[in-house]
Amino acid sequence: MKYILKAAGNEPQSLKEVRSTPGSTYDDCNKADIRRALLKEQGHICAYCMSRISNDLDMEGRPKMNIEHYVAQSGEDGEKLRLNYFNMLGVCTGGEGGPAHLMHCDKSRKNATLTVDPRKPQCEDLVKFAANGTVFSEDERVETDLNQTLNLNIRSLKSGRVAAIQAAKSTLKSYSKGAIQQQLKKLEQKGSEGKYEVYCQAAIYILRKKLHQL
Repeated sequence: MKYILKAAGNEPQSLKEVRSTPGSTYDDCNKADIRRALLKEQGHICAYCMSRISNDLDMEGRPKMNIEHYVAQSGEDGEKLRLNYFNMLGVCTGGEGGPAHLMHCDKSRKNATLTVDPRKPQCEDLVKFAANGTVFSEDERVETDLNQTLNLNIRSLKSGRVAAIQAAKSTLKSYSKGAIQQQLKKLEQKGSEGKYEVYCQAAIYILRKKLHQL
């Protein structure tokens, strides 16, 4: 999970217009506009698992991402925030259509309340990664979010994190501080297409840990 800087300037004009129109609902929104804004903001990675997300359509004509409401739309608070861009996140399709035990991110979460929040920089201090791809936290509530509510330790996600960690290590010319710092700088920035590397925070965490050991 990587911190997402939510900025007012990223909000689509079409969403502002819907919100200012009396009687408008979430269904009146231009979802494609919202998805494009979230992709740009998040560097084309899922807010929860950091897999690649896209506005492209799959074989059934559905976008390869979903719009997630951090505060679920159900309930009094959720109703108030349905049209609030700061409450929206871009997430992957979460294994939709597959076995229930492999569903993850918002498809696993459903309407459960979360403690961990990718909109807050503290999430990067609370969420940790092991070299085997496991994501975990020393905070019991966040650990529940990661392992149970969001189901982020299924095999496919752990394998993706391991691949990202190994790829980051393989490009290092040495384990010197300078080489690691250079690689960290690359991972912490979006590439030329405005995209982060998938599962980038896992690689960042492991490299920072190595850097601190030097």
